[in-house]
Amino acid sequence: MASAASTRDTGPVLEAVGLTKSYGDVDALDGADLVVDAGQIVSLLGRNGAGKTTLLSIVAGLLTPDSGQVRIGGIDVAADPVAAARQLGIAPQETGIYRVLTVAENLRFFGELAGVPRSELRHRVTGVADQLGLGPLLDRRADQISGGEARRLHTACALVHRPRLLMLDEPTVGADVATRNQLIDAVKELADDGAAVVYTTHYLPEVVSLGADIVIIEQGRILSRGTRRELIDRHRTAGLLVGFAGTLPVERLADLHPVEESPGYWRLTSELGVAELVGRLGPDAAQLTSVEALQPDLETVFLAVTGRSLDTEPGHDGEEATS
Repeated sequence: MASAASTRDTGPVLEAVGLTKSYGDVDALDGADLVVDAGQIVSLLGRNGAGKTTLLSIVAGLLTPDSGQVRIGGIDVAADPVAAARQLGIAPQETGIYRVLTVAENLRFFGELAGVPRSELRHRVTGVADQLGLGPLLDRRADQISGGEARRLHTACALVHRPRLLMLDEPTVGADVATRNQLIDAVKELADDGAAVVYTTHYLPEVVSLGADIVIIEQGRILSRGTRRELIDRHRTAGLLVGFAGTLPVERLADLHPVEESPGYWRLTSELGVAELVGRLGPDAAQLTSVEALQPDLETVFLAVTGRSLDTEPGHDGEEATS
């Protein structure tokens, strides 16, 4: 029988300790630890190839780590993968629904697969459908719904058995605003009911909306963890947004980690004043069009922790081939 999330759940639901995974000379995971308590949402923040998808795949039992251990609800994934899987709901990046089945048939299928008793299944199907705005579509075939609706159905299939641990890998890729908001609300509701949630995204406003603990992962290693405010306070770094006509001489500013935010505008991690910046630029300072001081945010935190900019646009993680 599938384990439902409960407000009575306390303590760790996910315990991943010392995970390593290599592909040839590439270390996809290098001693990664991740603990998520009941009722907690953790957002994995990292660039493409940082190891996020590999970590989720190992937790789900889809990959075997080279070393380390994963426990879900106290169950060792390697020792009893079937029992561990029934504690888990996972929605990977690629939409995984059966197009020839109706919305209701998809939900029933995944509910039965997860062990939901038939006496509860109808209630579970209608409940999760209403939660994600799919109620009017229950009798419609999945190949006749929109992309955003398919995305919601994909997530609903991971929610229907009320898992103790929910893992969502870039769940709003290609989703419209309404779909994104419904998914965020559903995730928060499940966490409020006691589930542990692991959520990967490149889209920083989602992290803020979720109120998630943030885990920064880079090259297979967990570098920092905390709430948004804790990370900003811990890694507070000043920044500048520089308008520049022409090509910015990045070689002179390499230690400031220049990142092109949009055409003609560059973000610098720097406490330099305008006069010092002009001095660094030399003759090219004549091409400055604006200089704006930036408040510390998650982007400046990520730069401070990793030395690189985060891919901030929603998109396919692309880790399957490299990590």
